[in-house]
Amino acid sequence: MNTINLHCSMKADHKTDRPKTILVVDDNISVSKMIVMSLRRLGHYNLAIATSGKQALEMVDHACPDLVIIDINMPGMDGIETAREIATRHSCAIIFSTGLWDTDTLQRSRDVASAAYLVKPFSAAQLQAAVHLADNAPSRNAPALEEALIS
Repeated sequence: MNTINLHCSMKADHKTDRPKTILVVDDNISVSKMIVMSLRRLGHYNLAIATSGKQALEMVDHACPDLVIIDINMPGMDGIETAREIATRHSCAIIFSTGLWDTDTLQRSRDVASAAYLVKPFSAAQLQAAVHLADNAPSRNAPALEEALIS
Protein backbone atom coordinates (compact mmCIF):
# COMPACT_ATOMS: atom_id res chain seq x y z
CA MET A 1 0.00 0.00 0.00
CA ASN A 2 1.39 3.38 -0.99
CA THR A 3 -0.18 5.63 1.67
CA ILE A 4 1.47 8.82 2.82
CA ASN A 5 0.27 10.50 5.98
CA LEU A 6 1.42 14.08 6.13
CA HIS A 7 1.77 16.75 8.78
CA CYS A 8 -1.25 17.51 10.92
CA SER A 9 -2.28 21.01 11.80
CA MET A 10 -4.08 21.57 15.06
CA LYS A 11 -6.29 24.29 13.63
CA ALA A 12 -9.83 23.06 14.20
CA ASP A 13 -12.69 22.89 11.75
CA HIS A 14 -15.07 25.70 12.71
CA LYS A 15 -18.06 23.34 12.52
CA THR A 16 -16.76 20.47 14.65
CA ASP A 17 -13.82 21.80 16.71
CA ARG A 18 -11.56 19.09 15.34
CA PRO A 19 -8.89 19.19 12.66
CA LYS A 20 -10.22 18.82 9.09
CA THR A 21 -9.09 15.67 7.27
CA ILE A 22 -8.56 15.72 3.50
CA LEU A 23 -7.87 12.67 1.34
CA VAL A 24 -6.17 13.40 -2.00
CA VAL A 25 -6.69 10.64 -4.57
CA ASP A 26 -4.64 10.61 -7.78
CA ASP A 27 -2.69 7.85 -9.52
CA ASN A 28 0.03 10.43 -10.30
CA ILE A 29 1.94 10.84 -7.03
CA SER A 30 3.57 14.06 -8.29
CA VAL A 31 0.16 15.67 -8.71
CA SER A 32 -0.95 14.43 -5.28
CA LYS A 33 2.15 15.89 -3.64
CA MET A 34 1.59 19.23 -5.41
CA ILE A 35 -1.98 19.37 -4.09
CA VAL A 36 -0.82 18.38 -0.60
CA MET A 37 1.89 21.06 -0.59
CA SER A 38 -0.67 23.68 -1.60
CA LEU A 39 -3.06 22.54 1.14
CA ARG A 40 -0.27 22.53 3.74
CA ARG A 41 0.52 26.13 2.83
CA LEU A 42 -3.10 26.96 3.65
CA GLY A 43 -2.38 25.52 7.10
CA HIS A 44 -5.65 23.86 8.05
CA TYR A 45 -5.51 20.18 7.20
CA ASN A 46 -4.68 16.61 8.18
CA LEU A 47 -3.72 15.13 4.84
CA ALA A 48 -3.48 11.67 3.33
CA ILE A 49 -2.82 10.39 -0.18
CA ALA A 50 -4.33 7.41 -1.98
CA THR A 51 -3.08 6.34 -5.40
CA SER A 52 -6.12 4.33 -6.55
CA GLY A 53 -9.87 4.13 -6.14
CA LYS A 54 -9.55 0.89 -4.20
CA GLN A 55 -7.06 2.41 -1.78
CA ALA A 56 -9.26 5.51 -1.39
CA LEU A 57 -12.23 3.34 -0.38
CA GLU A 58 -10.11 1.52 2.22
CA MET A 59 -8.92 4.83 3.63
CA VAL A 60 -12.42 6.34 3.70
CA ASP A 61 -13.66 3.33 5.67
CA HIS A 62 -10.94 3.87 8.29
CA ALA A 63 -10.27 7.62 8.32
CA CYS A 64 -13.70 9.16 7.56
CA PRO A 65 -12.27 12.26 5.85
CA ASP A 66 -14.19 15.52 5.74
CA LEU A 67 -13.18 16.12 2.12
CA VAL A 68 -11.94 13.98 -0.78
CA ILE A 69 -10.13 15.61 -3.70
CA ILE A 70 -10.15 12.98 -6.43
CA ASP A 71 -8.82 12.68 -9.97
CA ILE A 72 -11.36 11.35 -12.46
CA ASN A 73 -9.02 9.66 -14.94
CA MET A 74 -7.45 6.78 -13.00
CA PRO A 75 -6.84 3.18 -14.05
CA GLY A 76 -9.16 0.54 -12.66
CA MET A 77 -11.96 2.22 -10.72
CA ASP A 78 -12.07 5.81 -12.01
CA GLY A 79 -12.67 8.83 -9.80
CA ILE A 80 -16.38 9.11 -10.58
CA GLU A 81 -17.02 5.45 -9.71
CA THR A 82 -14.92 5.85 -6.57
CA ALA A 83 -16.75 9.04 -5.53
CA ARG A 84 -20.09 7.31 -6.10
CA GLU A 85 -19.01 4.45 -3.82
CA ILE A 86 -17.62 6.86 -1.21
CA ALA A 87 -21.02 8.60 -1.12
CA THR A 88 -22.72 5.31 -0.24
CA ARG A 89 -20.30 4.69 2.65
CA HIS A 90 -19.57 8.06 4.18
CA SER A 91 -20.81 11.63 4.21
CA CYS A 92 -18.00 13.84 3.00
CA ALA A 93 -17.53 16.57 0.42
CA ILE A 94 -16.04 15.61 -2.97
CA ILE A 95 -13.94 17.79 -5.26
CA PHE A 96 -13.13 16.38 -8.69
CA SER A 97 -9.66 17.21 -9.99
CA THR A 98 -9.15 16.36 -13.66
CA GLY A 99 -7.84 17.25 -17.06
CA LEU A 100 -11.09 15.96 -18.56
CA TRP A 101 -13.88 18.39 -19.27
CA ASP A 102 -15.75 16.75 -22.14
CA THR A 103 -19.55 16.63 -22.04
CA ASP A 104 -19.76 12.92 -21.12
CA THR A 105 -17.34 13.30 -18.20
CA LEU A 106 -19.11 16.42 -16.93
CA GLN A 107 -22.48 14.64 -17.09
CA ARG A 108 -21.14 11.56 -15.28
CA SER A 109 -19.60 13.76 -12.59
CA ARG A 110 -22.90 15.60 -12.09
CA ASP A 111 -24.50 12.30 -11.11
CA VAL A 112 -22.27 12.38 -8.03
CA ALA A 113 -22.99 15.40 -5.86
CA SER A 114 -19.62 17.13 -5.81
CA ALA A 115 -18.77 20.43 -4.17
CA ALA A 116 -16.43 21.58 -6.96
CA TYR A 117 -14.73 20.59 -10.22
CA LEU A 118 -11.10 21.62 -10.71
CA VAL A 119 -9.69 21.42 -14.25
CA LYS A 120 -5.95 20.70 -14.34
CA PRO A 121 -3.71 22.54 -14.28
CA PHE A 122 -5.16 24.67 -11.50
CA SER A 123 -3.65 27.28 -9.21
CA ALA A 124 -3.38 27.29 -5.42
CA ALA A 125 -6.02 30.05 -5.39
CA GLN A 126 -8.42 27.87 -7.39
CA LEU A 127 -7.75 24.97 -5.01
CA GLN A 128 -8.40 27.21 -2.03
CA ALA A 129 -11.67 28.41 -3.56
CA ALA A 130 -12.78 24.82 -4.20
CA VAL A 131 -11.99 23.82 -0.60
CA HIS A 132 -13.94 26.87 0.59
CA LEU A 133 -16.93 25.78 -1.53
CA ALA A 134 -16.69 22.29 -0.06
CA ASP A 135 -16.53 23.70 3.50
CA ASN A 136 -19.73 25.60 2.88
CA ALA A 137 -21.61 22.92 0.95
CA PRO A 138 -24.73 21.54 2.60
CA SER A 139 -24.17 18.30 4.46
CA ARG A 140 -24.95 15.11 2.54
CA ASN A 141 -26.86 13.97 5.64
CA ALA A 142 -29.18 16.99 5.61
CA PRO A 143 -32.00 15.49 3.46
CA ALA A 144 -31.97 12.20 5.40
CA LEU A 145 -31.98 14.09 8.69
CA GLU A 146 -34.90 16.27 7.53
CA GLU A 147 -36.86 13.16 6.49
CA ALA A 148 -36.19 11.56 9.86
CA LEU A 149 -37.35 14.68 11.68
CA ILE A 150 -40.50 15.04 9.55
CA SER A 151 -41.54 11.38 9.93
